[in-house]
Amino acid sequence: MPLFISVVVAIFSLPSSASASQAALSWFKSQGFVGPEGTRIIACHGYGCSRRQVVSVDGGWLGRARAILKGGRASAEAERQALSQVVSIYTAYLAASIGGKRDVPGSPAGMSGVHGQMDCLDETANTTSLLLVLQGQGLLAHHQVEPPESRGFFLDGRYPHFSAVIVDESGTEWAVDPWRRAPGQKPEILPLVQWRQDS
Repeated sequence: MPLFISVVVAIFSLPSSASASQAALSWFKSQGFVGPEGTRIIACHGYGCSRRQVVSVDGGWLGRARAILKGGRASAEAERQALSQVVSIYTAYLAASIGGKRDVPGSPAGMSGVHGQMDCLDETANTTSLLLVLQGQGLLAHHQVEPPESRGFFLDGRYPHFSAVIVDESGTEWAVDPWRRAPGQKPEILPLVQWRQDS
């Protein structure tokens, strides 16, 4: 019984998924991007979301994600591991759907504006869109989607960088960041505090 009570308290201590979703969707508007609707995502590429393409994550794709996330329902940690797998499948799916030269990790300056290439803003928008779709489908049992976060502002010697963010039942925030990974590779999922300290 005490375990049940602690789980209930943890669930009610999170912000409502509607308010969390609204805050994340507001981030899209603040950037001039388009958030997801249902299972429809406006995928960003070309750096700074200068190019956009409609991508759907319904049908078989969503069924596969559902099966993977169902296997991660035991705990928040298990769900993050499952999310890592889903995001890796998603980045490969996006790359195939968008086409063009395979996305080069870390957004080299020379690839700016190139079809299919994604900088951290593109990756953040695309990952946040996916997370919102998964949340909207009721597939996240232990996390909620928060607005993206940034680190670095030149004066601190770091280039500005963004990441999608989720929060677990304990209130710990996690960066979900595929920017340093090639399409199909698992993203970095690490505590937001640690992510902020990285360069």
